[in-house]
Amino acid sequence: MKWSDVFATGIAAIDEQHRMIFKMSEDFRAALDSGQGERVYGALLESLDLYARTHFRFEEECMDRYQCPVAEKNKQAHAKFVEVLQEFQNRFRISGFERPTAHEFVNIIDKWLADHICRIDLELKGYLGNP
Repeated sequence: MKWSDVFATGIAAIDEQHRMIFKMSEDFRAALDSGQGERVYGALLESLDLYARTHFRFEEECMDRYQCPVAEKNKQAHAKFVEVLQEFQNRFRISGFERPTAHEFVNIIDKWLADHICRIDLELKGYLGNP
C-alpha cells in the first residue's frame, strides 16, 4: 500500500511516521514478491515492534494534547495492533518464516493502516487549534 496525502493528519511528525510504516509495508511486500521475504521477515517484525512503541506513544500524546475525542478509541486500536503484532512475533519464534503467514501479516498491516488512519487518526485534523 502506498502513502497518499488523503492519509495526512496535518501534524508533520505523525505524517512522516505514517509514511515510514507505509514504506515498511510496501518494501516488505516487494521482498515477499521477489522471494526475499524469509530474509527480512524477522527484521520487519522487530522494526514494527519498535515503531509501534514510539509512534503510538507520540500519537497518543498528540491526541491527548489536542483533546481529540477519539483519543481513547485510538489507544484501544493501538493496543489491539500490538496484540496482533505479538501474535505474529510468537508464530515466527515458534515456526520460523512461513510465506502464507507473512502474506497474511502484510495484508493485515495494509488494512489496518487504511482503516485506522482514515477512521481514527484523521480526527486530529479538526482539533489542531486546541492545544
